[in-house]
Amino acid sequence: MNATPAPTLGVIIPVYNSGRMAINAIRSVLAQSGARATEIVVVDDGSKDESADFLREACRDLPIPVRVFSIPNGGAANARSHGMRECRCDLYAFLDSDDTWLPDKLARQLPLFAKDPDVGLVGCLTTMGGRPATAGSEDRPVRNIGLRDQLFKNHFQTSTVVVRRRVVEDVGAFPQDQRHAEEGDFFNRIAAKYRCLLLEDVLVDYDNGKQGFGTSGLSANLVAMEKGELRNIRRTYLRGDCGFGLHALATGYSLLKFTRRVLISFIGRLGRTA
Repeated sequence: MNATPAPTLGVIIPVYNSGRMAINAIRSVLAQSGARATEIVVVDDGSKDESADFLREACRDLPIPVRVFSIPNGGAANARSHGMRECRCDLYAFLDSDDTWLPDKLARQLPLFAKDPDVGLVGCLTTMGGRPATAGSEDRPVRNIGLRDQLFKNHFQTSTVVVRRRVVEDVGAFPQDQRHAEEGDFFNRIAAKYRCLLLEDVLVDYDNGKQGFGTSGLSANLVAMEKGELRNIRRTYLRGDCGFGLHALATGYSLLKFTRRVLISFIGRLGRTA
């Protein structure tokens, strides 16, 4: 009897003026132990520098094929969605150009898909906020994350997740009309229909452990991030995936979190100027 072939996995890396930084992300994919990616798809999101040409030259003759696509600037969500359209694999993994994977990330995540065909997405923890990295262990817990959990807290950072291709074909890709907190809507749609798992292993270095908000990049715009999160909650309600009561509770809780983030960022700025 023929064994079922292992699923293929493509890694999608959006790049914007960060080609040289992305080399470390690509190296971390190549350094995976016990499980390997099939290909890496880099999407240059209209960079104003030589990122695309640099990566095409730097990624020649690697043990994993690296394909570099150049598209007009449309934001990270658009770049990731373009990468999925170009990827030929059964599973998609995402990796931001300023993040890196620990060596056993894929080895810990991929077996969870084989154990349960209902699993649509598997994530893990990151070094965000200074959390120390941990070696992957079979003894560490795996949490089920349902839609209710997601509405009150986004448990998945994009560089941590692996998702089935057929799941994306069912629920759709990242929203193209949103540039802040857009991944939350993507994860909410998956959690509403499929089993989502969170490995409580720290298997991704999130930009050298920076804080997840109020520091740099899109996450620095706290108001825009909050508008995006509220939009995600509203969209979940309008799709009929949650009732009005849960929608109202999640909205109120989100506003409380926003107030806390503003205070933390304000205190942090005072500390830096003192």
